[in-house]
Amino acid sequence: MNKIFRSLICEGRASLTVIEATKLVNDSINIHSLGSKAAKILGGLLVCGAYCAANLKEKRGSVSLTVKAEKGDGAVSVSAGADLHVRGYADGSCGETLVGGTLTVVREDGYSAPYVGTCEISSDDVSDLLAKYFQVSEQIPTAAKLVVEIGEDGNCHCAGGVVVQLLPDASDEQIDAAAAAFGAFCDDAGSLAELGAEGVAKQFFGKLISGVTYELFPDYICNCSEEKIRGVLASVGKSELLKIVEEQGAVSVHCHYCNRDYVYDKEAIEAIFDKGIDE
Repeated sequence: MNKIFRSLICEGRASLTVIEATKLVNDSINIHSLGSKAAKILGGLLVCGAYCAANLKEKRGSVSLTVKAEKGDGAVSVSAGADLHVRGYADGSCGETLVGGTLTVVREDGYSAPYVGTCEISSDDVSDLLAKYFQVSEQIPTAAKLVVEIGEDGNCHCAGGVVVQLLPDASDEQIDAAAAAFGAFCDDAGSLAELGAEGVAKQFFGKLISGVTYELFPDYICNCSEEKIRGVLASVGKSELLKIVEEQGAVSVHCHYCNRDYVYDKEAIEAIFDKGIDE
């Protein structure tokens, strides 16, 4: 099970998030037939995406994280919504390394213009990537320790981690307490596989937890559907689609996130417009 445990710590002067996402990463491995390097990189970004989605305030909110390779010949992309449906894919050289690329985060609330933040990447460690993004783009002091362990069998044995963010007016004593607990987890991050999200929170941060705790449950779910694809095709126009069918035998639409192909022959194209959708 994927799980996110959240709470305030240090008398409400810091936020704690513990993420357990092994199933999320294994789902991506199975969908995309990923090698170990690509699985580790995409897995780390999926954990980041789950964390960012958990921070969304609006039900219509969404967030996307895209890493572009240094030479522009590859990308890793993750999208997630406030419903905690997370999905992603790795393409090209970004399946090997992140170093030298750029991270772009687009966050939307569904009402106003989206927020866009960008930062350069100097490490393959997604922990550094997440912390740097929040510190540079959103000016929130952040400590992150994310783990993605891929076994020799190609499966993910452990994925998730801990994120601590300081809130305004935290005292030196509270900062030191949060740092000590975070450091203790970093020294034993592998315990996440055995303890789970709630177990890690209690073992390393239990004495610091203050206020309400709650759990969220992300999952690897793509938001594509036959209905959405038909809507996209309808916007292209019947004559143009039939021309593609004549030249290629069918219209094919590939979803990178779930690795699914939608294929429409002449009869299926005509059915779209027969249902009242005009050019």
